[in-house]
Amino acid sequence: MHRSSGSGNSAHSRSVRGIRCRGFTLIELLIVIVIIALLVSLLLPALRGARAQARTMTCLANQRSMGQGFVLYAGDFRDATISSWTNSFEIPSSWVDWPQTEAGQRLTEAQLAAQTSVDAHVLGVRRGAMFQYVNDHRAYKCPSDVRDRFRPNAVSRLAWVTYSMPNFLGGPDQWESQIGSGPRAVRRLDQLWRSSEHFAFLEESDPRGLNMNSWVLYINPQQWIDPLTVWHDDKGTIAFTDGSARIHTWKDRRTINMSRLQQFGQPAAGNPDYLWLRERWWRRS
Repeated sequence: MHRSSGSGNSAHSRSVRGIRCRGFTLIELLIVIVIIALLVSLLLPALRGARAQARTMTCLANQRSMGQGFVLYAGDFRDATISSWTNSFEIPSSWVDWPQTEAGQRLTEAQLAAQTSVDAHVLGVRRGAMFQYVNDHRAYKCPSDVRDRFRPNAVSRLAWVTYSMPNFLGGPDQWESQIGSGPRAVRRLDQLWRSSEHFAFLEESDPRGLNMNSWVLYINPQQWIDPLTVWHDDKGTIAFTDGSARIHTWKDRRTINMSRLQQFGQPAAGNPDYLWLRERWWRRS
C-alpha cells in the first residue's frame, strides 16, 4: 500500500511538471502576435490624434499669450502698437529682433545660411519688444513647427519664431502703399475699426526659413504675397488685437496647397480665406 501510494504520487508529480513546463505552440504565439498588432493598429491613430490635438492647444495658448502681450504693450505705451517688424535697428519697437550674437551683432544672410542651431534666433526673441510681456521664448514657436531642426528646402535657413504680425500694425508705411491698403500703417489702437475683428498674429512658415519682417497680402489686386501654414489639420491659430485667440479653418484648396508648398505671390481672386483676412486688415475708424 505504501509503495503503491508513492508510485502514484510520483506519476502525478511528473504529470504536473509536464503541464507546468508546457509552452505555447507556434499557432498560439501567432494568434497573440496578431491580436497585439490589431490593438496597436487601433490605438496608434488615436494616439497620433491626441498628440496633434495637444500641439494645436499649445499653439493656441501661445497665440493667446501674444495677443495679451500686444494689449499690455499698448497699455504701457499710451495706446501705441508694438511693431510687426523684426529688426529693431530699423524700427526700435519691433516685436522680435533679428537673429544676433550675444554682443548684439545681427547675422548676415551668409551667417544665417551657415547656422546649425537656433541660438541666435532665440536671442533675437529675447531682445524684442514683446519679450517683456511674453518672457518665455518657447511661446514664440508652435510645437508643429520643425524648422528649428529641419530646413524646408535647400536654400532655406533654420528658424525659431512661428508667428508673424500683419504689416498694418506698426510696419513700414511704404508697404501699406505698395499693397494698396493706404498711405500709412496703424500706430495707435484707436485707429483700428474694431479690435476684436483685426488679427494681430498668425502662423507663417517663410520658404526662406525664418519669418522675415511683417506678413503681407495685396489688398488690390486680390493676390497673396506671403503663405500661411496648415499644420493643424488645415487649420491655423490666430490672435486678435483685443487679446483673444482662436483656431480658424482654411477652406479653399488653393490656400491649403499654397501653404503646404510654401509658395509666394499666388492668385487669390474669389478665395474666401484671402477675403476673410483682407476684411480684417485695418480700416480707418
